[in-house]
Amino acid sequence: MRVCEIMTKDITAVEREIPVRELIFILENAEMPNMPVVDEDGKLIGFISERDLIRAALPGYFEMLHSASFLPDMNQLAKKLAQIADDPIEKYMHREVHYVTEDDDDLRAAELIIREGVKNLPVVDHEGRLVGRVRRIDLLRHFL
Repeated sequence: MRVCEIMTKDITAVEREIPVRELIFILENAEMPNMPVVDEDGKLIGFISERDLIRAALPGYFEMLHSASFLPDMNQLAKKLAQIADDPIEKYMHREVHYVTEDDDDLRAAELIIREGVKNLPVVDHEGRLVGRVRRIDLLRHFL
């Protein structure tokens, strides 16, 4: 089955110049942990996540967050986030993005989601424009 038959037709995305502060608001309201980044023509140019913002605010400390022995000072996180709040997200986004096309098959999407450990994949058309996303739940529903 083709990706276009199972994808969620959600083209929620942001442009590279929006500030970190605005991205946090968008992520919260969209209830999404990550967001595709598009250019003015709607073409996929990057990807950014909550994790990327934490890494940007606390570089070097992120790996320690996986240990129970490291409990960060939340005031430090707040201060660092305030320092980067007006930075454009382009500064922190990933430019190499895992994605599928609407004509790819469902196994390609499943393989990427499993291999890369991502929650969802952007779906693009033949011109590279964002047309939706494939979420893990889309695949589970489809394969059931």
